[in-house]
Amino acid sequence: MDKKLVVFIADDHELVRQGVSGILESSKHIETVRSFSDGRDLYKAILNEKPDCIFLDIEMPNWDGLKTLREIKTNFPEIPCIMLSMLEERSVIEECVVIGASGYLHKDSSKEELEEAIIKSLEGKVFFSEEANKILTGQRNRVSSSGIELTEPLTHRELEILEKICDGLTSKEIGEQLFVSHRTVEAHKKNLMQKFNVNTTGKLIALALKNRIVK
Repeated sequence: MDKKLVVFIADDHELVRQGVSGILESSKHIETVRSFSDGRDLYKAILNEKPDCIFLDIEMPNWDGLKTLREIKTNFPEIPCIMLSMLEERSVIEECVVIGASGYLHKDSSKEELEEAIIKSLEGKVFFSEEANKILTGQRNRVSSSGIELTEPLTHRELEILEKICDGLTSKEIGEQLFVSHRTVEAHKKNLMQKFNVNTTGKLIALALKNRIVK
């Protein structure tokens, strides 16, 4: 990534703002980080300066994260917004994505997760932290109409590879896209098949699509 990024953060807890700002400011990809105590102040700032990416807390005074997200996606749909919250309800995460969020991270996410979320969002993709992904996949396992029950939650990398398998890519093609060897992809594929308790790629794809684990 050649361009240095401008990132906005809205969170009503000063310590959280300082902590996340400090992490982001240490990234080689980021030039400027501006923080705000609520969504309304952040939105007003966008009118004067459009950031490359935005992090939003959900529970804030005045404009909460969901209202702020709606306003931004209505008027500035090109700006990716990543939710940063400790809320763990699947319905909340899904509502954020439906409105247009580019990701969902816990407030204790690592620098690597924050950076990856930004990069993915700028590519037009949606990024879930490890914990958020566990919430989504774990809930899906329990409510599946087919009764599917995974032996353990999927990791973010497994979900990423599963999506590409469902897109019809070979292990070699997936490896080239993710910059890993095809043997690494095959190892993840083997783990996926064990977790889904299937013995063919076709069954793996069918279950993943039927249960909306990938779309």
